[in-house]
Amino acid sequence: MVTINKDEILKKGYVDVKVRAEGMRQSHRLHVKKQQTAHGLVPMLVAQHYIPRKELVKLAEQFQLPVKHKDVVALPKGKMPKDFAEPGTKPAKVKIEADTVEAEVED
Repeated sequence: MVTINKDEILKKGYVDVKVRAEGMRQSHRLHVKKQQTAHGLVPMLVAQHYIPRKELVKLAEQFQLPVKHKDVVALPKGKMPKDFAEPGTKPAKVKIEADTVEAEVED
């Protein structure tokens, strides 16, 4: 088994993986893309095709990097996005507004 560390993956820009999806073993290429978060730019391995959540978690643990497919992000155990934020990047400006509910009273 060939091992690759996260520094090599970030330098190369992608990693080829084999995962089990829908009962079949499939090969996928995960590309490194930097996502803007509230903590700054975070490099994530992004899958273009479907990978089950269970496999995303395994990949995140194996490579010690966040793995993303559509709106699902898997992080290594005990880590948060701020642990991967690149130093010197500015966090995204987040604006939070309270939901307003307008109700009318009928007589």
